[in-house]
Amino acid sequence: MKLAIMQPTFNPWLGYFDLIDYVDEFVFLDTVQLARRSWQVRNRLKINNKEYMFSLPIKKEKSRDETILKDTRISFENYDFISKINTLLLKNYKKTKYFNELQEKILNILSYKTEYLCEYNINFIKEVSKLLDINTSFSKSSSLENLEGNKGDLILNICLNKSCKEYISALGSKEYLNKYLEKFKKNNIDIFYQDYKHPTYNQIGENFISQLGILDLLFNEGLEASKQIILKGRYFVNN
Repeated sequence: MKLAIMQPTFNPWLGYFDLIDYVDEFVFLDTVQLARRSWQVRNRLKINNKEYMFSLPIKKEKSRDETILKDTRISFENYDFISKINTLLLKNYKKTKYFNELQEKILNILSYKTEYLCEYNINFIKEVSKLLDINTSFSKSSSLENLEGNKGDLILNICLNKSCKEYISALGSKEYLNKYLEKFKKNNIDIFYQDYKHPTYNQIGENFISQLGILDLLFNEGLEASKQIILKGRYFVNN
């Protein structure tokens, strides 16, 4: 069984969905601290031929060190972010080939009603996965009992709970996971790393901008082509 564990992010990039498609089960790590100005709360769109970072407004109810991701709430008092992103998409993506075909589907996903950031992001990821015909199983770390430890120990405990034999990690986690290799080996769990090679695709406007959120790919290439484009970047390496 191949398992991946990632924080639920907003409008994730292509590599995130390739990782979901590659594994048997994908665990949303929702029991860690909120990291402000992170992919948990923002991601890139292409606006006026430039990279634009769109952020979700969150309530500042506790200090960052005390705020757990699953408990973070969206602030609807600051501004109507659903109307804002819909206006941005309409203004900047309406001339893409598949905008009219996908606008209603995407707006329905973006209009999902919940007060919690984590649930909003998870719904977005699940619904886009359905559009892409990705049938991986999903779960949340908060649904598991007796999880202990930090970083590598936490990841190992989730792997043991799920009885996986292969843990598939983002390449950026390699440095800290190297410290836990012996523990994983003792439990007969192999670690592989995703070294995603971002593909190019037909993109509206001048100059291709890489590593934007998934919405850019969907509007430019449509559902059928998007899945194949995502898979073109697939590359995994053993530890």
